[in-house]
Amino acid sequence: MATATLTAGSAPAKPVDHIEPRRIIAFLAMVFGMFMAILDIQIVSASLAEIQAGLSASSDEIPWVQTAYLIAEVIMIPLSGFLSRMLSTRVLFT
Repeated sequence: MATATLTAGSAPAKPVDHIEPRRIIAFLAMVFGMFMAILDIQIVSASLAEIQAGLSASSDEIPWVQTAYLIAEVIMIPLSGFLSRMLSTRVLFT
């Protein structure tokens, strides 16, 4: 059997005990953004009856309204990130 010996240069790395505040803030911002996206989808789902009445749509047509909304949202989320990098957020949101 072979035995392994540890030398001073091969000591195992010590785990980091704390997380940087920047990482915590970035994580919380991401969680908040995901929560807002889910909340937005739920608001549209809850108001489908009112949308159906306003558009005079049949019950076969109303799922297309939700699908069109979701497609537009899925396209705009990465597009807004791309545009904010290309144009800067100051130009994009003013």
